[in-house]
Amino acid sequence: MSKLEEVKKEIAKYDYVRLSLCDLNGTYRGQLVAGRHAASYLENGLNLFEGVLLAGPRTEKVFIEHPKMFNFGSMLSYPDPDTLRPVPWVADGVKVAEMLCESRWKKGGVPQEACPRYVARKQLKRLYELGYKLYSGYEIEFKMMHRDTMEPVFYGQDEYSQRLLNKQCRTLLHFDKNLKESNIDVERYHPEFGSGLFEAVTKPKYGIECPDMVLNLKQGLMEMSDVKDVVITFMSKPELDNKPTGIGAHFNFSLWNQSGDSLFYDADAPDNLSVMAKQWIAGIMKHSKALCAFTSPTVNCYRRLHQPFFPSAIFWGIEDRESCFRIKNDGPSGTYIENRLPSGKSNPYLIVASTIAAGLDGVINKLECPPPGKTEKTENLPSTLSEALEELERDEALVDALGSELVAWFVKCKRDGEIAKYKDLQTDEERFAREKEVYFL
Repeated sequence: MSKLEEVKKEIAKYDYVRLSLCDLNGTYRGQLVAGRHAASYLENGLNLFEGVLLAGPRTEKVFIEHPKMFNFGSMLSYPDPDTLRPVPWVADGVKVAEMLCESRWKKGGVPQEACPRYVARKQLKRLYELGYKLYSGYEIEFKMMHRDTMEPVFYGQDEYSQRLLNKQCRTLLHFDKNLKESNIDVERYHPEFGSGLFEAVTKPKYGIECPDMVLNLKQGLMEMSDVKDVVITFMSKPELDNKPTGIGAHFNFSLWNQSGDSLFYDADAPDNLSVMAKQWIAGIMKHSKALCAFTSPTVNCYRRLHQPFFPSAIFWGIEDRESCFRIKNDGPSGTYIENRLPSGKSNPYLIVASTIAAGLDGVINKLECPPPGKTEKTENLPSTLSEALEELERDEALVDALGSELVAWFVKCKRDGEIAKYKDLQTDEERFAREKEVYFL
């Protein structure tokens, strides 16, 4: 029996199947299909508006010219059979599943090259063709508040407090039980440094499984909180204050060959880092300003940056929590790069894709890695989303690797769907109030 036939048989066990497509903002869009009809969409695709990837964070309409667009018509969203999984929290007594999709043009049936999942798979394929595999996981931070008061479920900065965690275990363990049943593997939880802040650390996975699972995790937490007495947000800086807090999504990754050997570890090197690891670091540092458009993709994200212990100056270091790229070098299985740039509102597919594109530029062109730590020549990350988008457009190597269609659509989405919202506002208080309207939920 083929994989397709196996999935068709499995789908028949569910009452409903959600077909979900990730847009440029990291929002799932799609439809709920009756299980008895779901199998036909595996081969025929699901009709959705052809510009849905461009929608703003609150579904603001953003339009772009493209030769394959026709009369504001539809494209086809095709489910990946490998992504079928149960979603137990949707409704009691009803069996619901979900499949993740990628979009294709109706004209010719070719991929929409701005589809984030497609772009991530394309970069992972580049790695595979070179004999490499990406092994990665995330540290997902989120803020939890009481629904009736919108106050955080705890105050203070009691990072790692077991007693504080225990007070919220009734809610968190309910969430985790459902996540586990949905094949979302969270390895551990702890309170973070800030009122109401928690961190969920995902089990590392190879390839596309990591960003798939992280998006499912974030979607699941928000959906489950919708029917509980709490609210969860991933807004990068949800308070207008000068406290050094924020919500991040650190991306941890390492590179392996097909035989299972770490390509970042070298036992003979003084710092245990291989030549390839250093070249990869050089690549992501070279492209850091452009990467910032993907890692901090909202206006609000730039309130998180440039604070103590948050990304600001572009440098790397061994175990350095002040750096943009914190390197761990504890043996073959414990040698990896912690990319500290991504905010809670970043799109994991675009983080994976852009990190690979930048890292491979360093490896392929044998870029020289600067020494760890800050120097007089150390530059800073962009201070605004507008500045980061300009850096992205100027970065020809990154645009070429990721595809001009993705970059053009992403920039258009951000300028027209977000930045334009703030042009008429005069004060920082007005701008922050707008940010909360746009990004809080």
